Amino acid sequence: MTQGGGGTWQVLFVNFDNFSQEAQTKRHFILIGGFLGSGKTTLIGSRVSHLEKQKQKVALITNDQGEGLMDTDSARQASSRAGNVAEITGGCFCCCLEELVAAIKDLEDSGRPDVMIAEPVGSCTDLMATVLKPLEEIYKTPLTLAPLAVLLDARRSLAAVGGKPARRSFHRDIGYVYLKQVEEAEWLIVNKRDLLKDEEINELKNKLSEKYPEKKVYLVSAKTGHGLEEFFDDLLQSKSTPPESIEMDYERYAEGEAMLGWVNMQAAVTLEAEPGGWLHAVGQEIARLLNENEHEVGHFKMSLTGRGKRWRIHQVMGEDEVELIEESLAAEARGEDSGGTPELRLLVNLRAEGDAETLQGFVHQALKNGDSAEIVYQQEAAFQPGKPEPTHRVS
Repeated sequence: MTQGGGGTWQVLFVNFDNFSQEAQTKRHFILIGGFLGSGKTTLIGSRVSHLEKQKQKVALITNDQGEGLMDTDSARQASSRAGNVAEITGGCFCCCLEELVAAIKDLEDSGRPDVMIAEPVGSCTDLMATVLKPLEEIYKTPLTLAPLAVLLDARRSLAAVGGKPARRSFHRDIGYVYLKQVEEAEWLIVNKRDLLKDEEINELKNKLSEKYPEKKVYLVSAKTGHGLEEFFDDLLQSKSTPPESIEMDYERYAEGEAMLGWVNMQAAVTLEAEPGGWLHAVGQEIARLLNENEHEVGHFKMSLTGRGKRWRIHQVMGEDEVELIEESLAAEARGEDSGGTPELRLLVNLRAEGDAETLQGFVHQALKNGDSAEIVYQQEAAFQPGKPEPTHRVS
């Protein structure tokens, strides 16, 4: 196992032999992979809401190299049910497989969901050999394993398969991780089709069909909802039929991941300024510093939570504008904040190419220059991911 940023944990071996008889009924386990910024969290959130409207019980498992995840907050916000979200931190699913198995069992025992969706770390690959096959062959999961679906940002994928390259691309070793994700996918889900012109969409679809003729390809938009219902309905009616495991150079994989810096931060913020405007300004300053110093963004997210609301910003490529979204919190998520307390909870999740401590310095610089804010830092981590060391690899 590996854990970026230091720290250890104890894991007990778990299997499914002592599941209740009712829990043995086949249910769906869906693993949706994809590179940083491909839109996994948005897509999953929209499908959770859709399934719950159909009276389906849904559980979610989020995953990251560090702690303090906006994705977990988003998962809880997307679902109407409390206690149906598990978080596995300190390493990829492949390196924390027994923790993943324990989380699956806990969610099954507590809520017996019809559908369980797991979102792995965006820089993780080799999921078929290190997660899905072990779940089936070693842990004998009672869940029906859906085909491994890998989400692609339409713009990055067009550049990766021979189209017009992005203004600033990742190092080729990071690209190795990206292309291995594509190679191992059973289904390719091209997201953000709304950001490409029709001729670019056609070019991308043709190139993917030529290069990966055995893969099922869907073109969707998590933002507009285009194509999501067809894709997810098909996913729920299908079962994984694993191909031969891909060949993996774990040394190169490790080098690619280590070129990405991880910065996670939690803080309490007291503001005189309007929260959304303040967060947007800070996010724009961080994006400016990243751009000027040529640190390509994998995914950059920040949120402020309090006063019955959540403000969040995100950026998924260096040339993108920083987007601000304001949300009203579900009643059970408001807690004491609904009384209008001036203190807000800040989360920062930054993944970009470059040295993590340098990236962390950009965040501190932008927060220091933010107007009318008192910031009390509660938790910080800045690190390069460690070498992946899977618990099991079924080849």
